[in-house]
Amino acid sequence: DLTATAFGFSECREGHVGGLPARLMRVGFVGELGWEVHVPAHHGDALWRELMARGQALGVAPVGIEAQRLLRLEKGHIIVSQDSDGLSYPEEVDMNWAVAAEKPFFVGQRAIEAMARRGLTRRLVGFRLPLGTPVPEECSLTLRGQDIVGRVTSVAFSDAVGHIIGLAYVAPDMAEVGGRFDIKLAGGGGRVSAEVVPVPFYDADNARQKL
Repeated sequence: DLTATAFGFSECREGHVGGLPARLMRVGFVGELGWEVHVPAHHGDALWRELMARGQALGVAPVGIEAQRLLRLEKGHIIVSQDSDGLSYPEEVDMNWAVAAEKPFFVGQRAIEAMARRGLTRRLVGFRLPLGTPVPEECSLTLRGQDIVGRVTSVAFSDAVGHIIGLAYVAPDMAEVGGRFDIKLAGGGGRVSAEVVPVPFYDADNARQKL
């Protein structure tokens, strides 16, 4: 039963899909109504063929990775190791909600406590650029005057939002919504001025993935 009342958002069920043992998770990495179907690796090809065959009448089609990357960016969902690195910790990427602080111990607890005592040195923020602005490359430097304050981690033009949008690290005191910072363009192309905006960029109430 895939109805919202029987199978709520972020819930998991075990069963069979196309006769194959499967775990289904109703999640929303791309921000739309959907489910992940997990099967043992050796059943992957059979599951793919079954879904494509059954969905043919409904116009089913594969979605490319670049489309997935844009959809998740519109929702502000980070990609670990792209929007984070080996020094990232939850507070600077606005993910304290994922830390079970009430537990007496968890893996990474000491590191998080040590980073918290040190204080923030950067924040991951959402930004947008006006139409007609060159699209910076990912990993472009973010600047305050002549000082480097971080880097762009993700950036793309969003047709749904109508702007170039992205995620970038900046100094903590530059992270307020409405603030501005510069992005250095590659190849000696100068710099562009970015505006800090709220995340998610699209469907802020998550209505589309909770239908």
